[in-house]
Parts: sequence; structure tokens; C-alpha cells
Amino acid sequence: MDDTAWMRRALALAEGGRYTAAPNPRVGCVLVRGGLQVGAGYHPRAGAPHAEAHALAEAGDRARGATAYVTLEPCAHHGRTPPCAEALIAAGVSRVVAAMTDPNPQVAGQGLARLRAAGVAVDSGLLGAEAAALNPGFIKRMTSGRPYVRVKVAQSLDGRSALGNGHSRWITGPAARADVQHWRARSQAIVTGSGTVLADDPQLTVRDVPGAPQPLRVVLDSSRSSVCRNARHV
Repeated sequence: MDDTAWMRRALALAEGGRYTAAPNPRVGCVLVRGGLQVGAGYHPRAGAPHAEAHALAEAGDRARGATAYVTLEPCAHHGRTPPCAEALIAAGVSRVVAAMTDPNPQVAGQGLARLRAAGVAVDSGLLGAEAAALNPGFIKRMTSGRPYVRVKVAQSLDGRSALGNGHSRWITGPAARADVQHWRARSQAIVTGSGTVLADDPQLTVRDVPGAPQPLRVVLDSSRSSVCRNARHV
């Protein structure tokens, strides 16, 4: 396997934190020595060990002289967990291949710089677009200070969203409704208007996605009505 194949393995591992890593980024790491995987891991949730730490723990002494393939630049700052760049150096990793630099201003190239200063060979940018696609919300927040917003719109062929008599509960099919649950599970908040609550009384919850946390439910009500009095989301 070449660098690209190992990085694809790291990207696949990062998906393990698809529904649980937020607000932290989804990150995967693979340690390879002598053409063989000696350690692997992903970041499961905020406050838990990072992907590199999981991979190093699995590799043990086999990490010395290994190449680390990681989907995001190893961190260089002390947060709830120690810096991953320092952990890789201490373990004797000889080369690090990062898919992209970390947009977090607390890192922003410092992790790669620390590795280079310690004599570790560093390459960056391999499958960067694929790595960025793992974390659109994290990247948007770090680069602009604003949330990443997905808009869900359901519309019939005649341009309507519901029947005038209120009898149409859904205009989407079962497959579309199931897909929505997975997008909800990737989100930290669900926002809707008071008109939707009054018309549909939605639950605004994640269902049928095991292990997914429930997002914050937000209802916008410009009329200051008593929309929340009997709604299911209360």
C-alpha cells in the first residue's frame, strides 16, 4: 500500500466519530512500519484521547520508526488532552503525513512545525479535500466564527410544501425521511420556525441512529406566540 491508500484508511477510521466527535473535528490516524499497520485510532468525542493517542497506544514500542498518517494536523497545544505532536515525537515516529493543516488558530501549522523542529519528516496535503469534507462545521467555525448551516427543503412538483387543508403530514418518502435522520445526527442544533411547529408539531429529534446525541432544538417565533405551550418539543 502507498501513502494514498494508508491515508484513505485513516479517512475511513475518522468516520467512527461521525455522530459523536462534535464540536471537535473527526480525525483518524494510522501508524505504519515496514509496510504493516501497527496502530490505528480515531477521535470518538470531545475530551477523549485524540486519534493519534489511540494509534500510539495500540502500537506501543512498534511506533518507533513508523509513519503516521493522520487526517488533520496533530495538535500542538494543551487542552483537555496533551499535544499529539509531542506524543508522536516521544514515541519515536519518524514521519508524519497529514491530510490538511488544522484551521484552529491554536494550532494552524504549529503542530507540523514542532514535528519538523524535532527532526520528524513531514508531508501535508495528501487527500486534503477529502479530509476537509469530514469536518465542514469545524472548519467553518474556526475560519469565520460562524456555524455551518444545512437547509432541508421538501417541496412537491407543483411547488407546494403541504396541502392547504393540513391533511398532508409528509410529502417526502420513507427513504428521504430516513436520510434526514442521519443529517440531524451530524448536527448540533435543529432550527425551525413557529409556523412549522404549529402546522406539524414536529419532534425535532434524532431517531433510528444508534449512539447519536440529540441536538439542541431551536424554534424561531417572530410573532411571540404561545407556540411552545403544547408542542412536543417542549
